[in-house]
Amino acid sequence: MSRPVFTVIIPCYRCAATLTRAVDSVLAGAPQNLQLLLVDDGSPDATPALCDELATRDPRITALHRANGGASAARNTGLEAAAGDWILFVDADDELLPGLWDALPPALAARPALILFGMERASGPAPCPLAPGVYETLQDTGDALDPLLFESGYLAAPYAKVFSAAALGNLRFDEGLAVNEDVLFNLEFSLFSQIRPAICAVPGVYYKQNDLESGSLSRRLRGDLLDAEVRTRPVLEKLLRAQGLPEARVTALCRKSRVRAALNQYGLLTGRDGAMPFARRRALFARILSDPDANAALRRALAADAHPLLAMPYRLGAALGWPGLLAGYTAVKNRILYRRR
Repeated sequence: MSRPVFTVIIPCYRCAATLTRAVDSVLAGAPQNLQLLLVDDGSPDATPALCDELATRDPRITALHRANGGASAARNTGLEAAAGDWILFVDADDELLPGLWDALPPALAARPALILFGMERASGPAPCPLAPGVYETLQDTGDALDPLLFESGYLAAPYAKVFSAAALGNLRFDEGLAVNEDVLFNLEFSLFSQIRPAICAVPGVYYKQNDLESGSLSRRLRGDLLDAEVRTRPVLEKLLRAQGLPEARVTALCRKSRVRAALNQYGLLTGRDGAMPFARRRALFARILSDPDANAALRRALAADAHPLLAMPYRLGAALGWPGLLAGYTAVKNRILYRRR
């Protein structure tokens, strides 16, 4: 096979039920000089054998095996083996949608650092906030920069985009982060890449994120979102300043990063079933309430809650600054709600 133009990296862990679907979606209509890397991250189920089996079906597929280290480590293993000029990441429970390979050539001609294309989510629409076209710098995205960074996830997730291997250089995912490692990767990519144009946005929707799967972050209780945001915010701030944004806008965007992390952490604490010690839950609520901007945003959200009776103890706890009330009420409420299911 000639030198691959594209390398697709799929980190694989406990994905025997979905991996074949993901692989088939990548190969559908793909060029013959594609490199597809299946990186088994020490999965204890049938995933390693399936990776090997799939590799026997098509010479474009290579199965790599490594000790378990998490999605970042698996993606890094893929990057070390990548030979393509352009790199795509696909999650093993997601899929590419038809038409991508035909839509990419015009974007490749522009030789950007990053190519964005549309995605959809199983949980609902996810339109790209950036109009199709070529953008020399991030600042040139204008009003779309805010939703690109936050609401849409287009500059946070590793998928629904094509990275220039030349722009990537030796950049790797931070294996010490269990969450927001993809956010940090994208921020550092945008910060250190000197290739212009920075972005080419392609019309069309070509990625499906199956975010209703049981392993999705949005469906799991976890308590590390605040710490992860503290790790990524300085890089965001550095990037925005390097792009020449006015200081007031830099401050506003960094504040939004902090507040969104707090609200997302609150949502997981209050709306996801799972074991977490009371002291840990209380400490997280305390951090949220101690941030004046996050506290104000939370109180506005609670005032508009569609279930005012259920929200009343949260409104009281936020108004009085009592994290113990929030933690105790959450424990009781979730025990009742999830026991009924």
